[in-house]
Amino acid sequence: MLVDRRKLFTFCGSLIIPSISFGSLIRTPWQGEGPFYPDTIPKDTDNDLVKNGENAVEAGGKILILNGILVDTDSHPVNKASIEIWQTDKNGVYLHSGSFSRDNMDKQFQGFGRTKTDRNGRFFFRTIVPTEYPGRTPHIHMKLWREGKNILTTQLYIHNHPQNKKDFLFQRMSLAEQRINSMKLIPAIVKKTAELQTFVKIIL
Repeated sequence: MLVDRRKLFTFCGSLIIPSISFGSLIRTPWQGEGPFYPDTIPKDTDNDLVKNGENAVEAGGKILILNGILVDTDSHPVNKASIEIWQTDKNGVYLHSGSFSRDNMDKQFQGFGRTKTDRNGRFFFRTIVPTEYPGRTPHIHMKLWREGKNILTTQLYIHNHPQNKKDFLFQRMSLAEQRINSMKLIPAIVKKTAELQTFVKIIL
């Protein structure tokens, strides 16, 4: 990762992180990883999914800064956890050999990324707003690891997206869980790096 991109990520990752509230919290629900976890991990696995490798051309779609914080049910930050996300490109194609519409894949989109939580449990990704595809509402897959153990697998959804009401996995969650796993998208503060931003709290 280039030095200027490190500085960019550090700045973007500090934009809308709120203070941590104390008290017992509802755990983020487990959800299946689905059939499209990458069958071949790309060479570039950083937290900027919009740029694939050293290519200067960015992926299509609305660029999203996904800020987050990882805490336990007592609101204590969880540091040094590895977080992976994967999702479809703007055309609804996964980074997987079995994905539908492979001929329409946006090769500028990394499709998969990793990062680690800092000492305050914070993390962030630069990606695109997820798109819907037949049978599913827009979503971002997320898998968390700590000390080699998978501690959570879940999916993030767009708050109040009309397809949520028809999505079988979204509807399996309670209303409280749906709120936890929903991303409210707002205009990005730094327009040069993204169009939209969001914040999620992941609770173990």
